[in-house]
Amino acid sequence: MVEPGLILFRTPFLKKEFIQLSKEELNHLRALRLQNESTIIQIRDGEGGLFNYVYTPNSKDISFQSEEFVPKKTNPKKIAIALPKGNRLDFFLQKVTEIGLDQVVFLVFRHSIRKEFNLDRAEKIVKEAAAQSKQTEILKLSIESAKDWMEAHKESLVVFHPFGKKPFQMISLQNRIPVIGPEGGYHVDEEKWMEENKIVRVTLPGGVLRTETCGIVAASFLVYGTV
Repeated sequence: MVEPGLILFRTPFLKKEFIQLSKEELNHLRALRLQNESTIIQIRDGEGGLFNYVYTPNSKDISFQSEEFVPKKTNPKKIAIALPKGNRLDFFLQKVTEIGLDQVVFLVFRHSIRKEFNLDRAEKIVKEAAAQSKQTEILKLSIESAKDWMEAHKESLVVFHPFGKKPFQMISLQNRIPVIGPEGGYHVDEEKWMEENKIVRVTLPGGVLRTETCGIVAASFLVYGTV
């Protein structure tokens, strides 16, 4: 694999012989002090495609050199989580991208304080974090109704719950999707649904974690502790 001077994510990406860099991409190049020297700029499509382009000093265009393909992950890891408040969302997205998580489903619960987010801005944060940490695939993001999504995936869930009936063990995550609720807690109807459907609820040692902290912990366990 060629070691590039700069990694950029473009999704979707269509390979061309010559590509013009955007103003933002040129500014990034200048920030790295690479604008005055020849270097390899690697464009990644977020699906395992790595496209090497040559940059010549003080140019806006880059020329195609070669391409590589990295096999996609065979067992992608994902979590489902209530939307963190304020700029905590930015921090959360950066960290789970660096960890190597593959998908985040944001769930809107009855007690969710935040019920929407700017997808374009979130994807920009993810791309920057993916480039910095040299990922080859892009973290996928979506938002769903907690009630509907959990009903559709109830056979695969493990809920991180401050008052769960089982202490956490790594085996709890094997072939499961961790679910993290809102800081306001689960609504009584949501608790009732989990009880009736015998959803596994586990509790972590230590204190009660903020939503984004619990999400980062769950992502770490999932990526580094399961196959």
